[in-house]
Amino acid sequence: MRDEPTEISRELVAGILKEHWGFQADDVTYAPVGFGSYHWIASEADEPRWFVTADRAGGRVIEAAMQTTKELADRGYEFVVAPLPDRSGRLVRAVLPGWSLVVLPYLDGWSTADGGWDDPAERAQIARILGRLHTASAPEALQRWDFAIPARDTLFADLDRPWSTGPYAELTRLRLVGALDHVHGELARYDALVREIEASDDAWVVTHGEPHSANVLRIADGRMRLIDWGTVRLAPRERDLKAVLGGPTDVLAAYQAEAGPVSPRAAALELFDVWWVLAEIASYVQLFREPHAESQDSKLSWQELTEYLPG
Repeated sequence: MRDEPTEISRELVAGILKEHWGFQADDVTYAPVGFGSYHWIASEADEPRWFVTADRAGGRVIEAAMQTTKELADRGYEFVVAPLPDRSGRLVRAVLPGWSLVVLPYLDGWSTADGGWDDPAERAQIARILGRLHTASAPEALQRWDFAIPARDTLFADLDRPWSTGPYAELTRLRLVGALDHVHGELARYDALVREIEASDDAWVVTHGEPHSANVLRIADGRMRLIDWGTVRLAPRERDLKAVLGGPTDVLAAYQAEAGPVSPRAAALELFDVWWVLAEIASYVQLFREPHAESQDSKLSWQELTEYLPG
């Protein structure tokens, strides 16, 4: 997120690190990276040591995801970046009403600005990593993915009168009204794919959920580390594979070298492509239906919505 949250100050972050983790943060700097969560880099003696993440929602969901992530790391999956437990062993701390906080080790590496896998060697490397992940036995805390599209029930609410909740409210309503036939068609397409995949007996596996290039740190020794495990779920393997297959280089063989002789289903790959678009549309519509202000984040959200929703 580009805009630092007003509710959580840098002093509060430093205080939480000291009180609950026993970490002495001499400096806390906001990191305007990613989208959806808020991040800070906490340093000790001028050296970055901890990467702190705060989310507005989903305490139990985040807790389950972090427990799953830590168990995977403890089992020896070295590509997993797991949270650090506080002094009581907790991985997630409620810091304010409706806010949860996680502390991760700060790693010296680099990532990409977007999610595309343009380098064939990197694409093959992440395919092998996913192959290993997909053979892992499910951790006890792992939650099962469901086919629901977030905020679908309210997607078409209140379209018959102007919205006045912020600068992008009425723009969103008008854009959605103009694309109703398209959205209804995509929902029908998605529901048909859901029925097909639900009838399948293919095994579900441990999936990261968003293994795109921006969620991978390249460490100095050439290894890749997967970050942002908040979406880890038991799900069809195509949930991850849609991010790495279909590029200029076929990396299915690299994936199968770790996962075994399994092949992705075209219908499942299509399902997750359609799900992503519909989930983005519904989430952004919900965002702009609620009170919001002009900011870098709201401007970026509007730009994203216009990419997914035909004008």
